[in-house]
Amino acid sequence: MKHLYISALLLSSVTLFSCYDDKGNYDYHELEAVAIDTTATGMQPEYAIMRYDTLRLSPNVFFQGELVDDAKDYPLDYEWTIFSATSGLGANTAVDVIGTQRELEAVITRTGGNYFVQLVVTNRNDGIKQFFRLPVAVSEVFDGGWMVFYERGDQPGFSDVALIYNPWTKLNANYNRSYTNLYEVTNGEPLQGHPIRCLDIAVSLASGNNYVGLCTDYTLVGVSENGIEKALEFNDFFHDPPATMRPIWYGQHGSGVMSGQSSEVLINDNTIYTNTYSFSATEGRTTKFGVAKFADGIGQLAPWNAEIPNTLNYGIVVYDQTYHKFRYAGYNSARLEEFAQQDLNVAAFDINNTGMDFVMGDWGRGLSQGAGLRPFDYLIMEKGNERFLAVTNFASTYPTDTNIGVGLYPMSQLCPDIQAATSMSASHVGSFIYYTANDKVYNFAYDSQQPATVAWTAPEGEEVTCVRIMKYYHGTIYSYGMVPTSDRLIHIATWNEQTRQGHVYQYLINPASGILDTTSHYEYTVPGKVKDMAWKFSMQ
Repeated sequence: MKHLYISALLLSSVTLFSCYDDKGNYDYHELEAVAIDTTATGMQPEYAIMRYDTLRLSPNVFFQGELVDDAKDYPLDYEWTIFSATSGLGANTAVDVIGTQRELEAVITRTGGNYFVQLVVTNRNDGIKQFFRLPVAVSEVFDGGWMVFYERGDQPGFSDVALIYNPWTKLNANYNRSYTNLYEVTNGEPLQGHPIRCLDIAVSLASGNNYVGLCTDYTLVGVSENGIEKALEFNDFFHDPPATMRPIWYGQHGSGVMSGQSSEVLINDNTIYTNTYSFSATEGRTTKFGVAKFADGIGQLAPWNAEIPNTLNYGIVVYDQTYHKFRYAGYNSARLEEFAQQDLNVAAFDINNTGMDFVMGDWGRGLSQGAGLRPFDYLIMEKGNERFLAVTNFASTYPTDTNIGVGLYPMSQLCPDIQAATSMSASHVGSFIYYTANDKVYNFAYDSQQPATVAWTAPEGEEVTCVRIMKYYHGTIYSYGMVPTSDRLIHIATWNEQTRQGHVYQYLINPASGILDTTSHYEYTVPGKVKDMAWKFSMQ
């Protein structure tokens, strides 16, 4: 019975097929051969690159045995993609298209890890695809360099950060690289607010344990030093976050040498917060902003603090813009105090009643140079239509001292365009400051009391927005020679309103006189208006 059943099925199948009338019209042809070949192209079997580096690949493609000439038309489509080489729980499954031409030239923005970069060549005539794949290891460690903080030219009211690497800004570097819009590329969107300050506070000597503070007039965030990934939101900086988020200044206090006696500083909504931290060889920061400082009759605070005084004597020094006086809080004290009455027979001016408005300031040459780090604070101040350079000594004085104001230099008659000044930087080793106005950088040798001279003029159509000298607040890091070209390098940022682009120019200088060596320089394009620049610390 089993054999009869199978026979019946076979008979049924034959009958069905015999009744089918095939009316198809088939045109059989050989497939058009497509091949990808890397022989003699110089391509490596695998790549290891830094994040934000440009990956360039140029494989040979053959169509019907003929080497593809990009100047000719072929029925071929190209798609380069990058995707994670790892899979499983927690793996990044995103596949990003990074090119649509035979030759790849793409900036690799994926975070550190192992990836595959794949080329798919599709024959449009028959849909047949050819595949080529190679492994790419991406490292995202940013180990030092020059930070540039700017308002986006394409998105006014938003900020971003760039990093510059060259032999002048990074020890032992034999390359020249720059990366822009790092905050948006890393975090998906630019940082809200106009830029105020970027600052890398060295809390730990171990790579990855520090974060970079980016402060705008809208918020303060902390980003990882190795990847610019947002690590701290505004509220994360505090034990008890303030109700209003309105930063005007972000800085630090102390030379970092004495562990546990340096502070991160924030002036938010006219209130001062400090975060005392310990400088460690291994540990990262575990502390946060504590109780806000308070005082009787405090006025509007200036966007400034004395950054490198002796922290045993002062916990914070700020300037009261309303009452024209400096205030201090003792180490680990929350109350803002007034200084002792000043002896105007010795002091150059009264720090308790300056009669002047703060304009801008920086720390510079003081009781010592280089690694000693006992600098003075240099402030451009204004009284009516007159401007002055006020010099204060918070490096070695006590609140009871009566001669803290050590210098007051008239600027209006000696300094061209001083009323239009937008930025300044004080030398740490020479008796001069730079200030910027319109399209120029001026050098004012204040001790000589000679007229300021033009140190540099911007190219046509550009205005100077920021000037900084290469230096760093941390005495230990200075003394170990870790700051490249310290005190011998000037960074000048400009902005072109017509093109909506910025530039950064770097020149070596004579550290004693401030005269620029214009025989060589570095120049970079920045997609925004630069507000601040600073050295990014690392254990290089």
